[in-house]
Amino acid sequence: MPQLAPDLMQRPQSTARYLPELECLRGIAIALVFVYHAAGFIDGSHGQRLGVWVGPWRAFVQAGHTGVSLFFILSAFLLSLPFLEEAAGGKPVDRKRYYERRALRILPLYWLVVVATTVLMAHGVHDLLKCIPYLIFLSSFPRFNALLAPLNGVWWSLATEVQFYLLLPLLPYLLQRRRIGVTAVLLFGGAYVWIAAGVALPISMGAELALRQSVLGRAPMFAAGIVCAWLYLRYAQRFQCWAASSVLRSGGGDACSFAVVLLFGWLLRYVAFAGLWEMELTAHAWHVAEAAFWAATVWMVLLAPLRLRWLIVNPVVAAVGRWSYSIYLLHLPFLYLAFGLLPPRDQRTFAGWEAQDFAILAALALGTTAIAALSYHFVEKPFLVRKARLGR
Repeated sequence: MPQLAPDLMQRPQSTARYLPELECLRGIAIALVFVYHAAGFIDGSHGQRLGVWVGPWRAFVQAGHTGVSLFFILSAFLLSLPFLEEAAGGKPVDRKRYYERRALRILPLYWLVVVATTVLMAHGVHDLLKCIPYLIFLSSFPRFNALLAPLNGVWWSLATEVQFYLLLPLLPYLLQRRRIGVTAVLLFGGAYVWIAAGVALPISMGAELALRQSVLGRAPMFAAGIVCAWLYLRYAQRFQCWAASSVLRSGGGDACSFAVVLLFGWLLRYVAFAGLWEMELTAHAWHVAEAAFWAATVWMVLLAPLRLRWLIVNPVVAAVGRWSYSIYLLHLPFLYLAFGLLPPRDQRTFAGWEAQDFAILAALALGTTAIAALSYHFVEKPFLVRKARLGR
């Protein structure tokens, strides 16, 4: 394993583990997911206005589900840093504390939302049992996937995250034992290629979709995050020194970032035209390109000398990123409640966005953010304080 950059190896753990740019990128990720769902309610499409070409910028709304992929990449980037340091001869990561920290981060609010949702949707005592598979992340298996739709629309990603949490501690072992590591990568990569090739699987449709949403099906995101973290530990200082004396400093970084976003928009434009589920089943490999675009974005935001950096890295976006977990888990129930009070809209009669639609979107965003801020303060934060006390 190549040695890490000396300056980064000597950084205090608190600095290495917290990067304000990642907090702001979380804000971008949740904004995409929220606008995707909210716009679907407003125009009646629910993300399924298929066969219609949109511009590359509108594609980030119509295919805003890509924000979940950004969450996966950011999670893999941040969580893999200490394991990569361990693989390079650094301090071993305490696995017990690692799992305790992960549990304190995701379980309290998640369990509260799952139980509350189940109680609200239950029509009898038997319905209360539907939450059990979700509480222990068995919902990835169709047999245990109780029907709690539509309020459980984002819970699948928590199960995928947990699968990644369970596998990540193996990373130092695989990197230090190269034969075993290469074999594992080839087997895992081969399984992903088999899925991405669109080969018909001898399983039910529900099981196939669950597999494509698992840590295996989302492997490009987690792999991109880990690779980006390794590059950051190894080459961050070298890249910044080069960028400081290159054309990137004179607006080139902004131009490159704009090009990445524009090209990404053209990819999402096709995804929005074809539809998410069609792409999942017949062109799953699009996630490889998606992961590459997001990884490039993370790298540029972290290290490139951007003149327009303030548009992404600022206190407002950072606050949204800090509340992103609460927004993620609470926005769908809030949207369903809000739109339950409004007359239904037929997407066939939707002629285009009007001023009132943008006003509704803004009001929904403010309402969701306010609720999420309260959730963060009263539910998340007490457990985050306990998590911080555990150290690395």
